[in-house]
Amino acid sequence: MKLSIIVPCYNVEEYVEKCIVSLENQDIPQEDYEILAYNDESKDNTLDILNRLAKTYSNVNVASHKNKGLSGTRNRGIREAKGEFLWFVDSDDWITENCLKSILSSVGQETDLIAFSGFVPEGNRSVGANIFGEEVKDKKTLFKYGFADGAPFYIHRREFLVKNNLYFKEGIKHEDTLFTPVVLNEAHNIILYRKPVYHYLLRSGSITTVVDKKRIYDLWDNMKILYDYSKTIKDDVIKKGFHNHMAHHITEMLNYGIDNGKEGERLIEQIMKQHPEFWSIMKNAIDLKPRLLYWAVRLSPLSFITTYRLLAKLR
Repeated sequence: MKLSIIVPCYNVEEYVEKCIVSLENQDIPQEDYEILAYNDESKDNTLDILNRLAKTYSNVNVASHKNKGLSGTRNRGIREAKGEFLWFVDSDDWITENCLKSILSSVGQETDLIAFSGFVPEGNRSVGANIFGEEVKDKKTLFKYGFADGAPFYIHRREFLVKNNLYFKEGIKHEDTLFTPVVLNEAHNIILYRKPVYHYLLRSGSITTVVDKKRIYDLWDNMKILYDYSKTIKDDVIKKGFHNHMAHHITEMLNYGIDNGKEGERLIEQIMKQHPEFWSIMKNAIDLKPRLLYWAVRLSPLSFITTYRLLAKLR
């Protein structure tokens, strides 16, 4: 079997049928791919809808488990998938009709993963559709010019993930922030697919739109892990790009601190005191924004928090 599409499902009764139907409206035989739809202890009619779809489509396999979260569900998919390649598709998104034949024809025997150069923005998502441009030719330039964290923007060879013990960290938010940079660095053969086929929905109430102090803690932990990992990177271009990517997530962590009021502000102040390496990463970033934020804080006569609170209003 060529492909396994892993679809974690939690309270998505309004969206999941559109997602699954889009995965079925494809130009390869059903026996060439499977859809692993995992019901993650939904409280609505998600499971009923999945079971109905499984009766219609022979390659849809439905399973349920007690709440594992996105990471745990994806990890189950990695372990149970029969396909040579894995695609993590979110249950409120969908893919373009008849795109799988073209995507799968681009892979070779040595391909570790496919990276999509962009996505189709849906709902309230109107920017960021282009992930990387024509200047990206290979792994080095991908790190130099930047990449997206979202796991759905990549198709991974299952053997590559399993062999290198590359799984999602469970029990956290921002799991892709930790997973994807490491996966990209470990990959030897990356295929760049330049036709947007993934329809990425932004909706209120989704995981990515909720303000939560836990996001600060999870990003903090992720940045510590990524910084330690970056010490093992020998290629200077990739390492600089890796740190540049981290710089944007450090600023994201700081923004979450401001969004969470006084308690969040105290937390990010503590974090930045404990980790001067985070300031250094911002100072030496490739991109201008993290460097400007660094110098604005360093040159301001006001305290770090007061300065950053003022900067956050300009977002």
